[in-house]
Amino acid sequence: MTNYQLNTNSRSALREIIETSFRNVPQDLLNVQLNDQIIGYVTHTIFLAIQKFIDQEEQDINFIHCANQKIIIDAVTPNQLSIELRILAQYLREIHLLTGWRDEEFSFIDEHAHERFRVERTFFRAFGLHSRAIHVNGFTSNQQLWLARRSNTKHIDPSLLDNITAGGISANETLLSCAYRELREEAGISSELTHRLNPITSITVRRGLNDSSLHHETLYTYDLELPLTFQPKNQDQEVSDFILIDYEQALGFVLNEELTVDAGVVTAEFLLRHC
Repeated sequence: MTNYQLNTNSRSALREIIETSFRNVPQDLLNVQLNDQIIGYVTHTIFLAIQKFIDQEEQDINFIHCANQKIIIDAVTPNQLSIELRILAQYLREIHLLTGWRDEEFSFIDEHAHERFRVERTFFRAFGLHSRAIHVNGFTSNQQLWLARRSNTKHIDPSLLDNITAGGISANETLLSCAYRELREEAGISSELTHRLNPITSITVRRGLNDSSLHHETLYTYDLELPLTFQPKNQDQEVSDFILIDYEQALGFVLNEELTVDAGVVTAEFLLRHC
């Protein structure tokens, strides 16, 4: 079998997809700071809602402040911050400024790799906080790639194509434990196969969303060579079906934006390495 090779134009297009995946913060968003360090961004609507909530005398919010068109979070203990941010998240949920509640928490990790707080994962986009996710490229020895179609009930990117496994890293999970869990839940991949998992790189993406929130996430990528006879089977109802395509078809899907933005970036990087 002749290996598929990308032409110069295709390589340039894939590189551009990766290079432009980290975009400027929309100018109309307001800063969220941990002491004097900017860690996120919110809309005026969310800022005003939080300001009104904090100003209520009966609210016991001591470490989160609204001043000079920005939200300032005191660098107190992770437990203290988590308690107050959970209160804010529930409030935003009650007034319908936080949608798609997952009952799952993410950890905010600072530049020193310390966890500073944890809070409901949907709060991260509303506050433009940096989150983490894993993406696995499931491929075969005959230059084919498995893609998963997201369920039409998914709150984010319903029915779009995704990598064979992709998911956010919850609080208390490591990169590998998240990858193993997602491989099992989303594609029914056994521990016998997950031991083939090969860590590749990380890609940090950032972009404004249609609801004016900010998606800022580091995607930790893995390759997983699967047997030619393998057939993925979803276990958690988050995937409607899987497709097996060759690398040339994958290129077309990426360029035609048939994958989620994040999966498109990850697949572009995969194709550049393998073709």
